[in-house]
Amino acid sequence: MAVTEIVLVRHAETVWNAEERWQGQTDVPLSPRGREEVALVAARLRDVSFDRVVSSDLSRALDTAIGIAPGVSIERDPMLREMHLGAWCGLLHREVVERFPDQLRALQRGEPTRIGGDGETPIELSTRVSTAIARIVRESPNGRVLVVTHGGVVRSILLALLGLEGRARPLVGSRNTAITRIDYVDGAGMLRSYNDARHLPHALDEGESIRDAAAKARIVDLLGVARPDALATPAAGTESRVVVDRRQLVSYAL
Repeated sequence: MAVTEIVLVRHAETVWNAEERWQGQTDVPLSPRGREEVALVAARLRDVSFDRVVSSDLSRALDTAIGIAPGVSIERDPMLREMHLGAWCGLLHREVVERFPDQLRALQRGEPTRIGGDGETPIELSTRVSTAIARIVRESPNGRVLVVTHGGVVRSILLALLGLEGRARPLVGSRNTAITRIDYVDGAGMLRSYNDARHLPHALDEGESIRDAAAKARIVDLLGVARPDALATPAAGTESRVVVDRRQLVSYAL
C-alpha cells in the first residue's frame, strides 16, 4: 500500500489580493503583508520534512515556496497555475460584479461557464489540476510533498475529491498561506484537514463550530458530499466550521 501525503499551501497575499483585484494567471508580486505571512507559515512548517517541493511557476507561489523551504530544489509546474480568468484579470471584484453579472450567477449555480469570455471553465481547470496532482502522487509513493499553489486550484482539488463539482459554492475559499492536507492511499485521496491558517494573527471564526468526530457526518449531510470516504474522521479535540445557511465548509479538522 502506497501512501502519499500532499500538503497544499495557498500562496501569501499579493498586491492585487490587498486591492481586491482578480489575478488569474497574471504574475503579481507578494505584498508586504504577504512577506510577513510567508515567514509565519514557514515557522509553522519548520519541523516538517518534505521529500519534494512543487510550486506553481507564478512568482507569488514560487516566492512562498522558497520562503517555506529555503535552499531546497523547487520544481516549477505551470499545470498548478491559477485559473485563467480571461477579461476578469486585473479588474476589481466590484467591477466584475458590475460587468459580468450573468457569468457570476452561472458560476454560483455551478454551471460550466467560460470565465471572462476566453478564460477556462471550471471543468477545464479541474482536468488540468487533477492531472498534475495525479502525476505528483504517482511519482512520490510513500512520500510527503509540499505543493504551493493558488486558491482556485485548492478549491478545484477539493471539489473533485469530495464529489462536489457543479454545486453552488460549497467551500469558503482557502486563506492566503492556509494549509490543506490530503493523504492519497494507492491513488485515492482522503482529506485530513482544510484551510488551516492558525499561524496567522486573525483566527478564522466564520460559521458554526463542530467539534471532534461528529463533524464528518454533519458535513457530509449538510454539503451533500458524494464521496464521504474521502473525508478522514476528525480526531478528538479538533474543530471544523461550517456556514449552515449557505451550506459551506469553512475549515475541517483543525
